[in-house]
Amino acid sequence: MKKFTDAEIIQRVYDVYLIKNVMARHAYYHAYDMHEEEIDEIWVSEPENKKTASFGQNWGYQVGLELIRENYAVKNDLNRMKDLRALRTKHPEIEYESANRATGSMLMHCLTTPYIEVAGDGETAQGMWYSPGQITFTKQDGVDAMYMFELYGADFIKEGGQWKLWHLFIGTDFMHLPGVDMKTVPVDTPKFDLNDEDEATNMVLTYEFEAYTSRYNWHHYPAIPKPYGTFSEAVSNGPEGNPNFGKEA
Repeated sequence: MKKFTDAEIIQRVYDVYLIKNVMARHAYYHAYDMHEEEIDEIWVSEPENKKTASFGQNWGYQVGLELIRENYAVKNDLNRMKDLRALRTKHPEIEYESANRATGSMLMHCLTTPYIEVAGDGETAQGMWYSPGQITFTKQDGVDAMYMFELYGADFIKEGGQWKLWHLFIGTDFMHLPGVDMKTVPVDTPKFDLNDEDEATNMVLTYEFEAYTSRYNWHHYPAIPKPYGTFSEAVSNGPEGNPNFGKEA
């Protein structure tokens, strides 16, 4: 790695600060069910970057910002409206309107232990976080809740001088129902569909494969960021950087 000037060091420190804020905005937008706003404001917007944008989880990857929008925002809102309809069977005083779609739900995925490396050329960056979180949501027969522990890996790219989220991977180590003995929790995290009974709201993946598992304790992906010069030298948090990408199941 090259030796940086004082001005470059200050810029890199400021870049790390800005990148932390991008991920914090992701966490709060997700908590407030503001996925459309998140995509418009903190994800990439330049055409070539939108094509390669990705969102990965244990079961595979969505590639392309429009597919991410369809899964993460549009289908999520449809499912929330179904939950609201179910909630109104017991609480008809709640108006059936989009502004109330997350009523009865509460979720938060905290971001801890940030580890960020800005590329030597200053054009991209990689970050890693651990996330203890919880979700509570209404269903037809009441309320479901669970704790979840996850590992985040993210790639960022500068667009017009602004840091934007480019590739995001979230590996779930386990989901744990309150009051349930931990040793009874399944080793493999069940595949998440927005609604198993309705194809209109099911998640669509570009690449479907085992991208992450805690079956044998810690998985070695996402890769811990290392100093790098340009993005071509880094292990991407997109599908091509996953050790199981392209392998037979």
